[in-house]
Amino acid sequence: MTMFNNEELNRQYRRIESLIKLTKEIQPDNVLRSHLTKYICVLCSGFIENSIYHTFSDIAESSCTPSVVLTYTKSQLYKIQNANTEKIKELAKSFNPDWYDRIRDFMQDQDRGAAINYILKDRHNIAHGRESTITISKLEEYLIKTVQVIKYIEYELNANV
Repeated sequence: MTMFNNEELNRQYRRIESLIKLTKEIQPDNVLRSHLTKYICVLCSGFIENSIYHTFSDIAESSCTPSVVLTYTKSQLYKIQNANTEKIKELAKSFNPDWYDRIRDFMQDQDRGAAINYILKDRHNIAHGRESTITISKLEEYLIKTVQVIKYIEYELNANV
């Protein structure tokens, strides 16, 4: 199944989806499920960063011919870490000032932006040895909303270049 224009994102998403399914099937070992969920949360955080890089790189590539500007843009996108909603909005604004309000409104609707921030917050807690109460069903819900944002950037914003 192809969800995204970018095959790397499709590969990563399929891997995460598969792990979520596997984790939901683990019965009744809640400790193992919890550890797998935390691992998947870290993967989801990386998926968000990769998605932001690839979707905005694709926008840049479709907007200009190979040039110094394109090379610079990709190098700056590659440096993005902890791609929370504020960074995503500011990045969208740097491509087109009109996109800021559009992506902000889309992320506010149905708490899509909050879902992204929750994934990043939990990944941060996990990576720094703090407690995380993330469950596989919550993580799956957050991932679905995150995918909606990524697809919005990929299909809606890119269509208005």
